[in-house]
Amino acid sequence: MSAKAEDLMRQQYLVPRKSVKKLREMSRREGVSAGELARRAIEAYTSGNVLTEPEEESASRAALKDIHTQVRAVLTRIDASVSEIRASERALADGTFRAQVVAETRAWFDAHPEEAQGIVELFAPQATA
Repeated sequence: MSAKAEDLMRQQYLVPRKSVKKLREMSRREGVSAGELARRAIEAYTSGNVLTEPEEESASRAALKDIHTQVRAVLTRIDASVSEIRASERALADGTFRAQVVAETRAWFDAHPEEAQGIVELFAPQATA
């Protein structure tokens, strides 16, 4: 953006030492004057082309947000599974589960008498004469 000498004005501003050090390092690295870097920064800022944070940091934040969302979803599923396990443990402890299995087994035997007889014969074979 090199400006013409007649378009330039000398100004003085107070900035932190760390900023001056960074500006000098950038000037050395870019091979342009600190004044040119300041002019470029002002132009970028006023044109709306300034990134509020480096792209890598923005991508990292997005990745962390995604990971956080996934972790929360997994924890929610874990909590639901733990609740189901605890309910099953209570049903086992108070006999509810056993009673349910017995009732379902009896209902199956009643609905399938031929298969039930085959199972009975399998486990209690009749004596052959």
